Amino acid sequence: MRRDTGIGIGLLVFCAVLYWQAGRVSAPPFVPIGPAFYPRAVLILLAGLALWLIAEDLLRGRAAARKAAKPAGPAPNYRKALLGFGLFLAYIAGMSLVGYPVATFLFVLALSWAIGPRSVRELPKLVAIAAATVLATYLVFEKYLYVFLPQGRLF
Repeated sequence: MRRDTGIGIGLLVFCAVLYWQAGRVSAPPFVPIGPAFYPRAVLILLAGLALWLIAEDLLRGRAAARKAAKPAGPAPNYRKALLGFGLFLAYIAGMSLVGYPVATFLFVLALSWAIGPRSVRELPKLVAIAAATVLATYLVFEKYLYVFLPQGRLF
């Protein structure tokens, strides 16, 4: 079994367990679709992508024989991935302090700057993307879905 197939199978197991757990959430009688609908919809999408990953890996394995040559392209840069994880941890920790809007704005801006193009010319665009992300998620969750986002101690 190749690595992508293993990851796909792991994702399918993960989706199955969470799908089952989402069904165990009690549904209040006044909610028409229930609280399990959105998580299950996302899990079905994730399971479909996991199946696609498995199929692509199996087809790629059959189409081309394994090559012993070094893969083309630049060497992987794990610094950006580790920086992304660190920023995400800071985002989660900072959300209880400054609240969802401020933490999300800073997270999206910092992550865009860290893994994207680092030029001062791009900064207004990154600020606009961060502000639009906060506004869009706020409107969807607070106004449409009536899901209250975390408020911080400072804001």
